[in-house]
Amino acid sequence: MKLNKFFSIRLLCFLLLLPHITGCKSDDTAQEPFQQEKLVTDLYIPGTTFYTSTVRELTIQGKGFRQGDTFSLRSEGRQDTPLTLKAIDPAYITFAVPQEIETDEYTLILTRGTQEQPLGVLAFRRSINLDVPDKDLMTIKGAVFCGSTPVVGAVVSDGEEVTTTDDNGYYWLGSRKYHGYVFVSQPSGYEPLTVNSLPQFWQPLTESQFVCEQHNFELEKVDNDNHVMLVTADIHLANRVNDLKQYKELFIPDITQTIETYGGRPVYTMVLGDMTWDQFWYDTKYNMESYLKTLADAKIPSTFYHLPGNHDNDPYYAGDFQAEAAYKKYLGPTYYSFNLGKVHYIALDNNVYINNGASVGTSGDRSFGNYLTQIELDWLKKDLALVSKNTPVVVGLHCPVFGFNSSLEITNAMNSLADNENLIGCFEGFSDVHILTGHTHDTHNTVYSASIMEHNTPAVCATWWWTGHYGNGHISRDGTPGGYGVYEIDGSDIRWHYKGLGLSREKQFITYDMNSVKNYFRTNQMAVKFLKAYPTRDDYKDVGSNVVYINVWNWDPEWTISVSDGVKELPVKQIYGLDPLHTVSYEVARVSDGGSYTAAFATQPCVHLFAVTAPDANTTLTVTVTDRFGKTYKEVMSRPKAFAVNMQ
Repeated sequence: MKLNKFFSIRLLCFLLLLPHITGCKSDDTAQEPFQQEKLVTDLYIPGTTFYTSTVRELTIQGKGFRQGDTFSLRSEGRQDTPLTLKAIDPAYITFAVPQEIETDEYTLILTRGTQEQPLGVLAFRRSINLDVPDKDLMTIKGAVFCGSTPVVGAVVSDGEEVTTTDDNGYYWLGSRKYHGYVFVSQPSGYEPLTVNSLPQFWQPLTESQFVCEQHNFELEKVDNDNHVMLVTADIHLANRVNDLKQYKELFIPDITQTIETYGGRPVYTMVLGDMTWDQFWYDTKYNMESYLKTLADAKIPSTFYHLPGNHDNDPYYAGDFQAEAAYKKYLGPTYYSFNLGKVHYIALDNNVYINNGASVGTSGDRSFGNYLTQIELDWLKKDLALVSKNTPVVVGLHCPVFGFNSSLEITNAMNSLADNENLIGCFEGFSDVHILTGHTHDTHNTVYSASIMEHNTPAVCATWWWTGHYGNGHISRDGTPGGYGVYEIDGSDIRWHYKGLGLSREKQFITYDMNSVKNYFRTNQMAVKFLKAYPTRDDYKDVGSNVVYINVWNWDPEWTISVSDGVKELPVKQIYGLDPLHTVSYEVARVSDGGSYTAAFATQPCVHLFAVTAPDANTTLTVTVTDRFGKTYKEVMSRPKAFAVNMQ
C-alpha cells in the first residue's frame, strides 16, 4: 500500500509576546534586567486543527518581518528543521510544511543575524492522505486514520447505512442524512480522541442531502484487550434536593477511586441514560448542556459512552425525533457501536418519546414507549452482520427488556412481546450476550438463556437523591445502595460486581433482624406518624417472629446463600418483598418532613430478598453469600441486631 506522505497540522499556539521593559532605577539604584526588543510583534498564528494532507503551506501573520530572515522548527532532542519560505512580507510569512516532519510540538524560531526570536509553538501530526475522491451517489466520505497509518476495515455508519474503510482508510456512504450525523465504530485496539471525557467518534453533518461532504476520524492505538467498563444509570441531575452537591461529594470521589485501583488498565464508562430530568429542563434551568458542563468539571479519568434515557428529551416537543434533537446536538448518535479488545459494545435507544400535549413553552405529559424503531432494528442487524458469533457482545439500553412478577417468573418489560422478540432475535446464534439496562432504580439480573443475560443496574441517584437529601444514606427503591456496575474484561472473559457509593467493594448484601424492624415501626415517633398517615402501609406486619431478611443486591441464580446458627444450616427462602431500610429512609422521612411520599419513589418489591427463621430472638447467625465467580462475602450477625436509618 502506497501512502501519500502529506501531513495534517494541529496548531496549539501560544504567543510568546513579552512586552518591552525599559530600564529604570529604584532608590537603591538596582536596575531591572534588560529585555531584548522583539524582532516581530503583533503575531497571529491560526489555532485551527487541520486534518487534511492538502495543506502544504502555513502562513504566520505579524509586524516586522524582513527579507533575509530565516525560520526553523525546534524540538527537544532533535536537530532544528530549516523551513523553505514561499513568501515574505513585513506583515506575514508563508512557508512550506516539511514533508517528513515527525509528529511532535515544535517551536517556530526566527533568526535575524545573531538574533533569535521564538514566535510560537506548532504541533504537527502526520496523517494519511485525506483528500478522499468522490464517488457517484455517495453523499458522505472520509478517512479513518491513526497518525500516518490508515485504519483498514473500520465500520462507519450514519445510523442507517453501514460500510467499512478500504485499504487506504477511506469510506463512502450513500446517505439520506436522516439523523444528521456520521460515526465510526472504533475497532479493537483503538480509542477515539477524548474531549472533556467524551469520545470524539461522531461528527454532525453540515451539508444538504445532495451534497457530498467529508468527515474524517482520528483514532489512537491502545492495548485494550484487558479493560474495565463501569456501568452507570439514572444520574438524574436537575439542580434540586442537593443533587449536584451529592454528585460532587459522593459519586465523583467514589468512581475516581475505583478507576485508580486499576492502575494503568484502561477504564471506560457506559452511561445508560437519564443523565438529566426532562421535567426540570426549564423549571430549574438544568438541561443536557448543563450536564455536560458538570461532567467536564468533574474531570473523571475515564471516557464516557452515553445513550439516551426517556428523561433526556426536550419536554417542549411532542414526538421522539424533535424531542431528542438536543441530545444529538451535544452527545451525538442515540444508537451506535464500538469495540474494546475482544468485546463488541452496542448502545441502543429503546425509549420512544411521545409527550402528548407538548408545544414550545409548554411541557407535555412526558409519556414514552419502550421499543426499538424499525430504522434502529435494521441498523442493528447490519452492525451485527459484521461481528463474529463468538464475539462477546455487551448491549446498553435505558429501559429493561425483562422483569419479574410476584411469583418470581420472568416477564416481558417492553411494550409488547413482539418488541421483545424483535430485539432478542437480532442476537440469534451469538454465544455470549450481556444486556445492560437501567430506568427502574432497582436491581434485577435475568438469565434469559444460556447465551443471553440482562443486568438491570441501579441508579446513581438512588431514589432521585432524596434519601441523601434527608441525610439517610443513599438507597434505591429495592434497598440497593446507589452506585454502579463494574465489569472486568480479560480477553473474552467478563466478570462483574456491584459497587455501592461510599461502600467497600466487599459490601454486597445487608441483613435485617425483622424483630427489630417491627419494633421500630411500633416505637419510633417518625414511623408511628407515618403509619397514622398511611395505616395500610404497615408493610412488615405479616412477618413472623425471629425472621431475618437478607438483601443480596446483585444476586442472580448462580449465587448461593447459606445461613448457619452454629449448629446447623437453616433453610433460606427467596421472597418477593420490600426492603425496610428504604421505607424508613424515604417514605417515613418524607412524611415526617411534612409532605407525602411520591408513589413512584416508594419502596418496591424485589427478587433479591431472602428470608430465614432463626431458632430464637438471640441466636447469632453466620450468613455466607457466594457470587457466581466463587467470591465469598460473610457476616456474623449478632442478634438482636438493631435497626436504624444509616445502618447500611
